[in-house]
Amino acid sequence: MQPCASVDALPPSRPPDRCPGILRPHVAADGALVRLRVPGGQVPDGALRALSDAAIAYADGDVHLTSRGNLQLRGIGLDECGAVPAGLAEVVTAAGLLPSASHERVRNIVASPLTGLAGGLTDVRPLVRELDAGLCADPVLADLPGRFLFGLDDGRGDIAALRCDLTAVALDDGTARIVVGGLAGPTVRLTQVPETLLRRARRFVEIRESVWHVRQLPRAGAELGGTVSAPRPPVFTMPYGTIGDAVSVMVPLGILTPTMVAALPDSGVVVTPWRGLILPSGSNLVALRETGFETIPDSPWQRVTACTGAPGCSLAGGDTRALARRIVAGDTTDSRIHVAGCERACGAPHSPHRLVFARSTP
Repeated sequence: MQPCASVDALPPSRPPDRCPGILRPHVAADGALVRLRVPGGQVPDGALRALSDAAIAYADGDVHLTSRGNLQLRGIGLDECGAVPAGLAEVVTAAGLLPSASHERVRNIVASPLTGLAGGLTDVRPLVRELDAGLCADPVLADLPGRFLFGLDDGRGDIAALRCDLTAVALDDGTARIVVGGLAGPTVRLTQVPETLLRRARRFVEIRESVWHVRQLPRAGAELGGTVSAPRPPVFTMPYGTIGDAVSVMVPLGILTPTMVAALPDSGVVVTPWRGLILPSGSNLVALRETGFETIPDSPWQRVTACTGAPGCSLAGGDTRALARRIVAGDTTDSRIHVAGCERACGAPHSPHRLVFARSTP
C-alpha cells in the first residue's frame, strides 16, 4: 500500500483555502464533492458524457453546474487517504479536465458564453485559451486563492455584471478595458489582455496576505492599477432559445441528469455562469425540453435558484431544492428568489434577489 500524500502547511497568518478540486475534494454530508474548472465554459469534446458516466459509477449520478460555469460531482466515496477513486481521476484526466495538477483549482475563468456565436464586439475564445495556458505555465500563480476569478467580456456586458477579481471588457474588436475588482484600469489592445491580467494576478499573490479577493485589498485594487470606481453595469439577463448560431438552454437547479446529458451533442457545448448551456445551432429544442431543459425566456426557473440544502449540506436547515420546485410549480413570483438552507446563502446571484430559507418541519 502506498503511503498517503501530505498537503503542505499554509503560513500561520493565512486561513486554509477549502475550494475543492479533483485532487482536493471537500467532504459534505452526502459524501465528497469535487469541482472541475472549465475555463470560459468551453467543455472539451466528449467530456460531459464521460463525466456523466463517471458520476453514475462514483458519485450521485448527476453532473452539477456552478455559478462560475464549472462542473461538480457530489456524493463520492473517498479512499483511506481521503482521495477520490483512481478510476474517477483517470476519467477526468482523459476527458481533458485536469491539464495541470498544480493549477487545477485556480483555473477560474468566466467568459461571455455566446462569444463568437451571437452578438458581442469580438470573439474572446482565443483569449480564454491563452489566459488559461499562461496561468497554468506560471508556478507563482498556483498560489492564487481558489476563489479568485478572471473575467473576459466580449462587450455585451454579461461578464462585467459579475463580481470578478480581474476583468477585461472589449470596447471594440481591437481593444479592451481592464477592470480591477470594482475599479477602472487601463485600456489595452486585445492581444495584450492575457498578459495584462496575469501580471496583475502575480502582484495580487505577492501582496494579498490573507485576503481572497481584489476588493478586499486595503486600497480595493488600486495596488494593481485600479483608479476610479468603474461604472456599475446593468443586471444581465441570459437569453434562451435559438440565438444566432447557437441554442441557449437553462438547467433547473444546475443538475444535469444522465438523461439530459444523453440528449446533448458531444461537441460545441459551453457551460454558462447562469447554470445553463450553449449548444450548437440545430439542437432540437423540443427534445431538449422533454428531457428536463428549460428553453423559454419566461420560465419561472429563470427567477428561482437554490443552494444544495439538506441532506447534502450539514449546515442546511431544510430541503432547498424541494422548496424551489414548489415555488416554480406555483409560478407566482415575478422577482428573483434564491432558496437557501442557512444564512450563508451559497450560490446566491449577484443581481438583486429575495432570500427564502428552507426550514425542516417538526
